[in-house]
Amino acid sequence: MEGSRYNRTSLARLGVVPGLLLALLLALPVVAGCESRESRALKAHQIALKQPLSALADQGDVEAMRVVADIEVLRAQSMFSDSAANALTAMPGVAFIGLDPKGQALRIDRGQDLTELLAFTAVEQGLLKDHTIMPEDAAEVRRLATDNMAAAAEKAKQLRSHHVSGMP
Repeated sequence: MEGSRYNRTSLARLGVVPGLLLALLLALPVVAGCESRESRALKAHQIALKQPLSALADQGDVEAMRVVADIEVLRAQSMFSDSAANALTAMPGVAFIGLDPKGQALRIDRGQDLTELLAFTAVEQGLLKDHTIMPEDAAEVRRLATDNMAAAAEKAKQLRSHHVSGMP
């Protein structure tokens, strides 16, 4: 008798467990599909950043427009050749722009390098006039900018820091 009671209890539990599992499996897609609007927008923006920088700017992405404008300023100041500037704007936006967890655009990698080169060009004439840097130093930054923008940005940062700190 006891053996049959055990079998009924086990069978009842087995009936509950598959039912519970089935309910959980059915609920999983619903829960997974309940993404917030902000989360979907963030994902969409991250996917969009894989497009060329110039395409993003043409579509109205404000940070992409700023980055393209910075490239154009650096081209006008002879930091970049026409072909180098065109190559930069053809690169994917993710090379220049990242998104924080809230979806705010921020400059990363090449975007930060552009910012550093712009900061250098803003003070370059003063550095040359004060003899803080030599014309060869400025020429080196410009030469590097076409071949290796990260190295040019690092050199520009060093030259600017010498001016700020008063180091020779």
